[in-house]
Amino acid sequence: MQKSQLDKWIHGYHKESYKPPKVFVIGCSDLSQYLLAVEFKHKLEPIKVNDESIYFDSIEQVKDELLRLGVERAYLRLHNAYDECGSGDSPLYHDVELSLISH
Repeated sequence: MQKSQLDKWIHGYHKESYKPPKVFVIGCSDLSQYLLAVEFKHKLEPIKVNDESIYFDSIEQVKDELLRLGVERAYLRLHNAYDECGSGDSPLYHDVELSLISH
């Protein structure tokens, strides 16, 4: 999903039943960057600019961008690439709500 589409989705006209899109920050133990994604039709779509995924070097950079976009709530999705000893039925990731409050 293009960043401009997400911006229109968040700031467009909405009915009272509107629920904001669920935004995720994707992190993995073997990656040094974070990726932004939005849940669309029960799938995660990376947020892109000019068809290129957006990557960030720190959670603080991600939070700043989310606040600029007007996102009120986001979730950090942590994948553990090193969980070789876990059981086969354990989740492959954990979602943690991020605090986006600006001080």
